[in-house]
Amino acid sequence: MGFMKLSQAEQASGQLAPETLEQAVNQVRLNGFVVLENALPIELVDALNADFLQTFTDLQKTNAAKTEVNTSLFRKNRIRMDLPFRGRFIHPQVITNPFALPIVERILGEDCRMFYFSVDAPMPGSDYQTVHGDYAPFYPDSELILPITGLVVNYPLVNVTEQNGPLEAWPNTHLTPEKFYTGQYVQTAAQHLTPVRMLTPKGAVIIRDVRMWHRGTPNVSNEIRPNMALIYGRSRWDGAFYPQDSLGITQQTFAGLPERAKKLFRFEKLIG
Repeated sequence: MGFMKLSQAEQASGQLAPETLEQAVNQVRLNGFVVLENALPIELVDALNADFLQTFTDLQKTNAAKTEVNTSLFRKNRIRMDLPFRGRFIHPQVITNPFALPIVERILGEDCRMFYFSVDAPMPGSDYQTVHGDYAPFYPDSELILPITGLVVNYPLVNVTEQNGPLEAWPNTHLTPEKFYTGQYVQTAAQHLTPVRMLTPKGAVIIRDVRMWHRGTPNVSNEIRPNMALIYGRSRWDGAFYPQDSLGITQQTFAGLPERAKKLFRFEKLIG
């Protein structure tokens, strides 16, 4: 359920077959997520991982608080770090991935935007997180189940195994009524539901509804497991729930983006 492999023809053409697109969209709408293997070139993933490790090392020396490691129990031995909007991090294969973006557009509309650009990474010694969704209800007193408002696109930068702290997710929980989307209800209900572990090879992409319950699991390996997190939303949603106020895009960087990427970031306040 939810795990798909791109065909050789799709990889060669850089385009999803119509039936693959339809199936992937249905997986997200019905189950809350889809995983596509072979969505990113392995050499790009390896380069992104090296760039992340260097960025993290540099930030630990200059402004460690921005890595959020050990800033709370939720972040014990876990990194949540905004990525610099430059270099390979903003490669077209990343921000406008030809396999992920058509799925995002079909669900959120072609006028969708991106407002979050970060990385989450369990370090050796991390433990279970509390079960949560990346979402705050719009109508917390109602029994409404709203259409999908935002999608997280995750790029794991290493092979994800049972040992290095895979993401654990609860399918179908994106369909929880708004009034039950509270911390205590989620914690209690999750104990009686069966999660899925996102064990993925390098090159995979995970596309998930922001509402779907999930948690990080213990990393018992001796390496960091970085996971890029990009969030796309409907055009009128400003993503106010999220901690990142600005992506830090300079005017020069924005001018050099492909037209499709410029549309994704058209609401950003440019700097410089």
